[in-house]
Amino acid sequence: MPTAKSTQAARSRKDREPADVLERFNFQRDSLGYALRRTQVHAYALFFEMLGSLELSPARLTALSIIAMETDINQAALARRLNVAGPSVMKLIDALESAGFIRRTEVVGDRRRYSLVLTASGRAMLDTLRAKLAAYEARLAQNLSAAERKQLLALLARVTDTEA
Repeated sequence: MPTAKSTQAARSRKDREPADVLERFNFQRDSLGYALRRTQVHAYALFFEMLGSLELSPARLTALSIIAMETDINQAALARRLNVAGPSVMKLIDALESAGFIRRTEVVGDRRRYSLVLTASGRAMLDTLRAKLAAYEARLAQNLSAAERKQLLALLARVTDTEA
């Protein structure tokens, strides 16, 4: 005579679908979005492992680099370059200014706007970052040849429709 436990186990086996039928729910396989997200998580974890002691997030590092390259950029232009909303860019600017890496300077003739200027401390941080970022990039691409890395960058630029 079957027990309640054996009946439940038999029913459970019967209700289970074969793996090949369930495969139709595997939205991760062959998903570019999923692969990009997994790569981003890996890249961020490695970034913080190798550069976390500098207390700069990837977003702050990018903002600092843009400010260094674009003399007298203002917060609205920085927000556009980063593709973020005004309040988000303000948090970045406040953090970089609090760290002493940038300063806001008044724009002559427009009391509502401020230019963002790299400080000596910000320049020193970028100099420190140069070697550390090279090591980070090398480790991130350690399984790629130089040609594959270049190709990957070009393909990713095409996905986002930007210049490589």
